[in-house]
Amino acid sequence: MAKFVIIRGQQNSGKTTTSGLVYSELLKFSEAKHTFNNKTVDSNSLKYDKESGDLLDFSSIITINGKSIGIVSAGDSPTDLEKEINSLININIDIIICCARSRNVEGSSFRMIIDKFSAKNEILKEVWVEHSEEKKDKETKKKQSVSEIVKIIMDFVKIG
Repeated sequence: MAKFVIIRGQQNSGKTTTSGLVYSELLKFSEAKHTFNNKTVDSNSLKYDKESGDLLDFSSIITINGKSIGIVSAGDSPTDLEKEINSLININIDIIICCARSRNVEGSSFRMIIDKFSAKNEILKEVWVEHSEEKKDKETKKKQSVSEIVKIIMDFVKIG
């Protein structure tokens, strides 16, 4: 049984930015070698769009204190997200951090998670992110959400 932390927000609210900040923060506690976009790496591997400066979607698996944490930043397509989640469940990931648009309507990523995964897995937390108009404010506005998610993970892996 996997445990879920769902990062929710409107379109362009910073769900991917938040997941990237969580990834960067968790790397401070994780084993150096980890998986990033299906490749084994040993350092922070986030990539940014050259023109906009926006973080590109990613998936990662890190290990902290023997527990595996999967992070999936792409949450707009329910079909793609479902495939990513199933892949993580199939390899027995302990916690899945994933993004989903805030709308709880038929055909949405969030509804897909609830309908297909909540009966056999546990939703630990839904964390809402706040949209920021200014790029320079993005990380500052996400700090509360990032701290909340990191605390959940640290409590689960019994660190801190």
